[in-house]
Amino acid sequence: MKKLFKILGVTLLAVIVLIVAAPFFFKDQIAQIIKDKLNASMDAQIDFAEVDLSLFSAFPDARLNIEGVSIINKAPFVGDTLFYGREVKLDLPIGDLFNDASEPIHVNELIVNGAVSRLTVDEEGNSSWDIAKEDTAAVNTEAQTTEEGTGFSFDLKHYELTDTELTYEDKSTQMKFAMSQMNHSGNGDFSLGQSTLDTYTEALVFYTMDGVDYLSGQQVKLDAEILMDLENQKYSFQENKAFINDLELKLDGFVELEDAYTMVDLSFDTPSSDFKNFFAVIPETYRKNLDGITTTGDFTVNGIIKGEVDDTRIPKMDIKISSNNASFKYPDLPKTVTNINIDAQLKNDTGNVDDTYFNVAQTSFNIGSDRISGSAMIKNLTTNMNVDVNAKGNLDFQNLAQAFPLPDGMKLDGKLALDMAAKFDMESIEKERYERINTKGTASLTEFKYEGDAMTKPLIINKANIDMTTSRIKLEDFDAQTGNTDLKASGTINNLVGFLLQDQDLKGTFNVRSNTLDASDFMTTTEVAPAQKATEQTQTSTSSTTTEAIEIPAFLDANLDFQANRVLYDGLELKNVSGIALVRDETLTLNDVKTDIFDGNIDVNGSVSTKGDTPVFNMALDMKDLDIAKSFEGFDMFKSFVPILKSLQGKINTDITLSGSLDNELSPILSTLAGDAFAQLLTKDINAANNPLLGKLDDKISFIDLDKFDISDITTKLNFKDGAVQVSPFDFNIKGIKATASGKHSLTNEMDYTLALDVPAKYLGKEGASLLSKLQAEDVEKINVPIPVKFSGSFLNPKIDLNLDLAVKNLTNQIIEIQKAKLKDKGEDAVNNAVNDIISGNNPLTGIKDLINGNGTKASDSTKITTPKDSTGTTKPVSTSTEDKVKEAAGGLIKNLFGKKKTETDTTKTK
Repeated sequence: MKKLFKILGVTLLAVIVLIVAAPFFFKDQIAQIIKDKLNASMDAQIDFAEVDLSLFSAFPDARLNIEGVSIINKAPFVGDTLFYGREVKLDLPIGDLFNDASEPIHVNELIVNGAVSRLTVDEEGNSSWDIAKEDTAAVNTEAQTTEEGTGFSFDLKHYELTDTELTYEDKSTQMKFAMSQMNHSGNGDFSLGQSTLDTYTEALVFYTMDGVDYLSGQQVKLDAEILMDLENQKYSFQENKAFINDLELKLDGFVELEDAYTMVDLSFDTPSSDFKNFFAVIPETYRKNLDGITTTGDFTVNGIIKGEVDDTRIPKMDIKISSNNASFKYPDLPKTVTNINIDAQLKNDTGNVDDTYFNVAQTSFNIGSDRISGSAMIKNLTTNMNVDVNAKGNLDFQNLAQAFPLPDGMKLDGKLALDMAAKFDMESIEKERYERINTKGTASLTEFKYEGDAMTKPLIINKANIDMTTSRIKLEDFDAQTGNTDLKASGTINNLVGFLLQDQDLKGTFNVRSNTLDASDFMTTTEVAPAQKATEQTQTSTSSTTTEAIEIPAFLDANLDFQANRVLYDGLELKNVSGIALVRDETLTLNDVKTDIFDGNIDVNGSVSTKGDTPVFNMALDMKDLDIAKSFEGFDMFKSFVPILKSLQGKINTDITLSGSLDNELSPILSTLAGDAFAQLLTKDINAANNPLLGKLDDKISFIDLDKFDISDITTKLNFKDGAVQVSPFDFNIKGIKATASGKHSLTNEMDYTLALDVPAKYLGKEGASLLSKLQAEDVEKINVPIPVKFSGSFLNPKIDLNLDLAVKNLTNQIIEIQKAKLKDKGEDAVNNAVNDIISGNNPLTGIKDLINGNGTKASDSTKITTPKDSTGTTKPVSTSTEDKVKEAAGGLIKNLFGKKKTETDTTKTK
């Protein structure tokens, strides 16, 4: 006996060890079997990340835990993810783990966590979930069931879907249905012919048709017992509760699956008729603060859905929504919304989807003495929707604010009068066939006031009238103000219905007039990241940063013919502003915009766009007769790009073409600017004391008096690129001195400029005058000394370099060439003797008379230049030693030009 128990004990221990160890030995093999069966049964790519097998978690079943399950479609949806599950758990008989490929695996329990499934029907009608392979074995062998051919038999007792997202999209009909945050579970026995399935479902539901959102995140719940007749594929609702938000519905009826169609026979109604049901239908976002609300009257929803469903038919339906003489009042507000009546019906009598219509026979309510009423008929819901709508009434917005809670910070006041009707189809709106939109009636707004987040300052509309009796809706008598800004407008609106119903841009043509328009009144509050603030602070023309931004309205698509007596923008005051503005796609395009500013005028063409993360602009500006001093103080661009203007007085003309980025206040970010300018100075006055560069130049060059500088009619071209200004060469005249300037400077005002002076001989001072007096007048006129002046450093701390060596060399060569020309017939000795006379004696000018008169007296032997002619008779160059002495004498004259200017005291001492 002991031996028997020992054998049994060893056997039991071996079985336990085998059960524990089996998952480790067979896990990979079982995973491959599962993957092979799935791929064999589906025309898609099935894969998973990891498989874990436990023989204890669901004993006596085995539990297969599969992570990262994915089903990827093949053509025609190649690459699309049909299904992804973060975790899939299957409970199945242990023996089925070892079935061969021909035997099915029976699944008793299924749990799916974190799944995403996207079901799609394309334009050709192909379904993305149609991935089951044709079971040829089942066709050839009638005895083999379809389930066996698939490789799996779902004999479920329990199943769960948690945190799941399901999307169904039919691109051929532009319909989309989605459920998110879905949790669904069921308990029953799918192995029996008949059984009861106890289910619970909750999800957020979205439904869109033709671009119109009919359900947008409503909370749906269903707690139902369903009688399953699996042999006849009939599923009947028994005890159940359904909720749409907090609206409770009771369902009765069944769904039966036939071979060619699905039969639906359902009815539903609200167990309660309290008007609070109305608030249950409203999405949660719009029904906050309902605690303590009191209601009277009723609100009911009931309907039937009955008929056959296939590819061409839908069930007939008759769904009614009604309310009679209801009211509600918020506990913290003084007024009650009363006399609420709703009579609406969704109906289809034929089963043809195109025959479905929604009829709002009446909807109306009162707030105090104000009453709003309306009706609508909507047909062709799934194709080209046709709408016939009417609305009439009066509304005091102050009464509205006392009856219905407005968003935090919002205040409304004013009165609306409405009497309008419209007939249209959605295709006409989408394709902008406005002639097919029939509207009539009027709407007016008076003494309207809005305060809220949309604008930083209150918006007051004194009056606004809309006339809908024409094919184009007319805006009349629009009179508004906000902050410092006043606006009067009139014009036509092309698509008011599309703007109100389909989120289209508001399109039209308007005439806008204003006495004062302040751009800061249209700023909107925005968050600016710290890094962005730092960038703007270093790159923009202002040192302060702001969390407000001017944005061009994204909803506006309009042509504006505008005039404004005064426009305030970025610290500037523009007068007599007029032109054409096109607003489209968050871009403002300006055509021939004119304004008076800085005692002159500007003509602007170009565009500004706030569509991207950083606003950008592209402008051409024609500026005429601008006061230089006022322009310099008003334009930050002038301060950075043309700082020397600070020292000029008078007028300037300039044509500027610029593009670049803008900051939140739509001021240029200078480091991004690119373009060029053509400038013309109309000034004769310079104040060198206002500019360190000109002051130092005035001290450096003794023969130029900048206080008497005449630079009228100077023209030049500037190029802006990479944060620097390139100035093309331009010529001007300084009291008979020709000057040519060119170069560039950076935004940090680091200079690299050259000023080429061509100085006439008359500026050579007393010594030069004595020298030149010995020459003939026509020779004196020929002598000009080129003097290059180099500017570096910065405008505040400039460095000036004079190339005197070049000037000396040039003057030396000119003197020698003149003498050579005069004495060319008297021989080389005469030239050398004349030059030696110039540089001999205590005064280097001794002997000039003889030189000019051509006497050519000989010099002493020590200075005689004996340079014979060559064999051809050509005179050889003057000796280097003689040229050096002439150069030294000429250098003395040049240096006198650039000494420090003598004061009155110095002059007295010299005398």
